[in-house]
Amino acid sequence: MELFTLDGQQGPLMDLSTPVGLSSFAQAVAEHLGTACRAPSDVQGRAELVFPDGRVLELVPNRRGTRLVIRAGLPREAASWGIGASITVSARPRPEEGETPEQAAARHTATQIRQRLIPEHLAALAELRKHYAPLDSTLERAERILSSFPDSPHGAVAVGERMVHHSMGLNVRRAVAWWRTPAGPSRAMAPFIADALRRGGLATTEPHGSGYVFFAPPPPDEEAVMRFRLVPVGHRAGVDMVDQYTGACVRTYGDAQWALGIAESAERENEAARAAEAASLDLAGLSEDLIEADHVRALAVDLAMAGYMPYGLSGVDDAETPGFLICPAPHGAVTVSRLLEPWGSVRPGTRLPAPDHEGEHYDQDLQAYASVLARPGRTVTVTAHEVHVQFDDPTR
Repeated sequence: MELFTLDGQQGPLMDLSTPVGLSSFAQAVAEHLGTACRAPSDVQGRAELVFPDGRVLELVPNRRGTRLVIRAGLPREAASWGIGASITVSARPRPEEGETPEQAAARHTATQIRQRLIPEHLAALAELRKHYAPLDSTLERAERILSSFPDSPHGAVAVGERMVHHSMGLNVRRAVAWWRTPAGPSRAMAPFIADALRRGGLATTEPHGSGYVFFAPPPPDEEAVMRFRLVPVGHRAGVDMVDQYTGACVRTYGDAQWALGIAESAERENEAARAAEAASLDLAGLSEDLIEADHVRALAVDLAMAGYMPYGLSGVDDAETPGFLICPAPHGAVTVSRLLEPWGSVRPGTRLPAPDHEGEHYDQDLQAYASVLARPGRTVTVTAHEVHVQFDDPTR
């Protein structure tokens, strides 16, 4: 970038091609505006003006140094909604009486910012709030739905937002819920949080192996689209399977053809759930015929809250991590088994005996299950191979 001068003036006004020159000019503009100023250390060729409320303006001179582009800092996803705020101003205004060319440039830039860009910036922020309002209301809706989950000594439900990389190259805000523990989000609780949100009318995504549950209102029937799509992974080989309802990546696959089959299967499952008007066609830790029994789901939630893993959860190695599975028993009772793959190894002394240390853990886990499940209205008994739970009044 070259030095520039005003017509009829001798010598350089300022050098905006160096970080020092640009920062000095930005500081002069900031003094006119009454804001702080900083020049980012990792990017050359631009400086920032920072307002006390956190708003940021970016100053970028053009290559000839005769004009300045000033952009309002907005969330990256604003571009996907066509929202922006920027102006171009002359860096060579005519000085007023008693001004140096440098002072004139700083004053003129500050005036243009105050008169043109600040109103445009505020209007852009107001427009963004309209887009964010649905997310905020969705978060509030989720908090109401999940308020039925009590806090426990092991954790508590949490609702918030996370930034997700969008296929357009943007980062976008997405609503997310999780069971917060000192060790991080609980994978064990994720399927039950997702189930509760679906029963409350929201669509959910549980990324493979994650304790987070992404959620969003499903689109109206007349706007329904293919829910799952494959998106190339930009920084490495493979494709992401993305849930278009929530915007979250379900899983990344190295084989595109394999991923296509998984996406088509997920699409059929989604359609089957809609046709059946079922919140959950399957639910880890529960046999299929018990999913709709509220009092039985409560057993699974109690165990998951305590940190025990439901059997069949994606992203969990059932050969390494034992899981609980609740199945029906006569007279309205249920049994709770402790399972470890291969299937025969879950019961010591059977077809594929478990190692001695696994047999010891097996008995300890059954006792722990029983301790967690012992509540008023339930009669809990530990047998040789499972925990038996009889309900005094299943409707309660």
